[in-house]
Amino acid sequence: MRITAVEHAGIARELGIREGDELLEVNGRRVLDSIDYRFQESDPRLTIKVARDGQVTVFDIEKDEGETLGIDFEEMKVLSCGNDCIFCFVDQNPQGLRKGLYFRDGDYRLSFMYGNYTTMTNAGPAILRRIIDQRLSPQYISVHVTDLAVRTRLMGLKKDDGILGKIALLHDNGIDMHTQIVLCPGINDGDVLEKTVRDLFRFRKRVVSLAIVPVGLTDHRFGLAPLAKVDAACAGALLDRTERWQKEFRKKTGRAFVYPSDEFYIVAGRRIPPSTAYDGFPQIENGVGIVRNFLTEFRRQSADFPARLRPRRTLTLATGELARTFMESSILPRLGRIAGLDARLEVVPNVLYGRSVTVAGLLSGKCLYSALEGKSMGDLLLLPPDILNGDGLLLDDETIAHVEERLRVPVMMFEGSWDAVFRLLKNATRRTRTRQLLPSSTTRAASIPTTKV
Repeated sequence: MRITAVEHAGIARELGIREGDELLEVNGRRVLDSIDYRFQESDPRLTIKVARDGQVTVFDIEKDEGETLGIDFEEMKVLSCGNDCIFCFVDQNPQGLRKGLYFRDGDYRLSFMYGNYTTMTNAGPAILRRIIDQRLSPQYISVHVTDLAVRTRLMGLKKDDGILGKIALLHDNGIDMHTQIVLCPGINDGDVLEKTVRDLFRFRKRVVSLAIVPVGLTDHRFGLAPLAKVDAACAGALLDRTERWQKEFRKKTGRAFVYPSDEFYIVAGRRIPPSTAYDGFPQIENGVGIVRNFLTEFRRQSADFPARLRPRRTLTLATGELARTFMESSILPRLGRIAGLDARLEVVPNVLYGRSVTVAGLLSGKCLYSALEGKSMGDLLLLPPDILNGDGLLLDDETIAHVEERLRVPVMMFEGSWDAVFRLLKNATRRTRTRQLLPSSTTRAASIPTTKV
C-alpha cells in the first residue's frame, strides 16, 4: 500500500515515514487495503514493515488503543462484478459517457462503506471470512432469484454460485444483510419470485430487508436479450402479492421484511403507503419509501413556509416523468398558496437513456437542455437531488455553472431545505450565479425515486 499522506503531528511523521513509502505488513500480515489497515491499526502494539527505495525498515510501536499512526493510502482497486446479467444497466449506457459509468462494480467493501449492491458471486471463502472477521456489516446483496435454472439464465452464471450458502454463513456469523430483487417480468416473477422471497425469509434474523425494484430498460439495448418492462398490470400484481407477504411477515416478525420500490405504486396508479409501512426506511436509497419521506418532510416544513414573497418570484421545478403525479397533486398546490410565488413544474423527458427511463436521478445536461432551452425559467430553476455525482457533475459531465449559463437562469439543486430555496429566491436575480449545492448523506431521502443497479 503506497502512502499518499502523513499527518504533520502523527506517530508516522515522528518515525520518519514519508509520502511515497510503501506499507508492506502490519503485525506480520500483508495489508490488503485501507479497510484492512484500519482494522489492524487498532491494536495498541504494532510491528510494521515500510519500504523505501527498495530498503525495508521494521518499526515496533506502542500506542494507545484506537490511536492512529496518521497515514493515508492510494485509492484501493475496486473489484468488478463477475456476472453477465441480462438486465445489467451498465450494458445499456449510451456511448460517450465517462469511463467509470461502464464499470461493473462488485466490491463487498464498497457495499459495506457506501451501500452499493453486489451479487456476492465473486465472494469466495477468503472474502467471506474477511467480512466475518472484520465485521463488515451490513452487506447489500443483489439476490434477484434463488431458483438455480432461472438464476443461471438471468445472471449469466456458468455454475451454481451458492448464494444461499453464502447468506447462511453470513447469517450464522452475525452479519446483517439488506437484499434486493430486480424484477424482470416473465422471468423471475410469479412462483419463482415466491420461492426467492421465502428462501430469504428463512434468514430473517440477519436479512433485515428485501427490496423489489423494477428492471430498468433504456433505448440502448443493442444486441441484448429481449426484456419486458414493468407495466401497470405487472406492477399491480406485484403489489397484491407483496401485501399478502407483508401481512404474514408482520405477524411473525413485527416488520414487513419485503418492500416494493415506489415506482411500482406510481406505475400501478396506487397511493404511496404511509411512513409506518416502511419500518424505518431501511432501503430508502434504493427508491423504497423515498416519495413518502419526501412528502412527509415537505408537509412538515410547509408549516413554516412564508405567507408571501416580496418581490414576486417565479420558481421552476424540474423533475423526471415518474414524479409528475405527486408533484402536481401534493407539491404545486401548497406552493401555490404562497402569495407572490409563481411555482411551475417542468417534466423533463430522458433523451439520454430514452423515454422508458423516468426517474429524476438519471437526467443529464442533455435532457435539461432538450426540455428547457429557450423557455423562461423565471428567477430560479430547482433541480432534483442525486442529479449530480460527488464531483458536481451530471451524467454527461455537465456542471451546474454550465447549465446556468446555457439556460440563463440561476440554478439550485434541492438538498432538503425549502427554507434555503425561499432565501435564495428572495435574493435571486437573473444575473446571479448561485453556489453549487451538493447532496449530503442526510438529505438524499428527498430525491425522486431511483433504482440502484
